[in-house]
Order: sequence, then structure tokens, then C-alpha cells
Amino acid sequence: MNQIPTGINIGGALDKVVAAGRNLWLAGVGAVAEVSEGGLEMFDRLVERGRPVEEKQKKMVEAVTDRATRTVREAQRLVEDTVEFESKGMLKRLNVMTREDVKILSARIQTLSKKVDEAVARRHAVTVEPVEILNPQGEAAAIVIPVTKTAAKARTAKPRAKKATR
Repeated sequence: MNQIPTGINIGGALDKVVAAGRNLWLAGVGAVAEVSEGGLEMFDRLVERGRPVEEKQKKMVEAVTDRATRTVREAQRLVEDTVEFESKGMLKRLNVMTREDVKILSARIQTLSKKVDEAVARRHAVTVEPVEILNPQGEAAAIVIPVTKTAAKARTAKPRAKKATR
């Protein structure tokens, strides 16, 4: 059997072991508390350090997105311009009128129509009023209707001979 050496106070040694165990327990609980408190502080510090990094990343993503959007728009314009240029060239080679050609022709037709309408209106606007000739007593002696060039031509024009039908 084990013998306890003489001169050793068993009660005091047991108290020391219990005190050391209690201290060990308290150290563990303290470590958990420290990690718990320090963990929250550490978490808060990490959040604060992460905010500027997040803003920086957002700005970088926005810059990349803006550049990509501009590049896509420029490529789209280039494709549209190329298709339009090639289409016009093809239409010219096929001798087909373009939209611009039709607009120009339409404007010319409108101008010509206005000029024709104005000429017709001027021609019809020449009205001839009868002239009343009075005798010396002031009474109407005669009424003269002047003849215009158009009316004179119509009167002097030779009637066309009708073809005989059998």
C-alpha cells in the first residue's frame, strides 16, 4: 500500500490542490469571458476596417461597370454606323432610292406643285371687268368687254376637223 510520508499535512496539500483546481477553473472562465468581450471588440474593429474596403470595392465595381457600359455603347454605335453605311452603299449599287432621296424628291415635288398652283391662280385671277361707254348726255351708249390674250387665243384657234367615221 501507499504510505503517506510523515510530516506532510494532508489537509493543507488537499487545500492547495483544490485551490489550484479552482484557479484553473477560474482561469478557463476568465479566458472565455476575455474571448467573449475581446471577440465583440475584435468583431467591431473588423467591421470598422471592412467598411472602407467595401466602399473601395463598390467604387471599383462601378468604375468597371461604367467602362464596360461605355464600351458596349461605343460598339453598338459602331455597328449601327457600319450597317447604315453598308446599306446605303448597297442601295446605291442596286440603284434603289434611299429615304433621304425620297425626302429630297418629295420636297422638290411640293415646291413645283406650289409654283404650278401659283401660276394657275395668277392666270385665273386676271379678271376683266366690262367698260361702260357713255354718250355726251351721260347715258350708257355701249358696254365693252376687253378681250384677254387667253380669250383671244381661244377665239382664234381653229377648230379641229373631226374624223369621219364609217
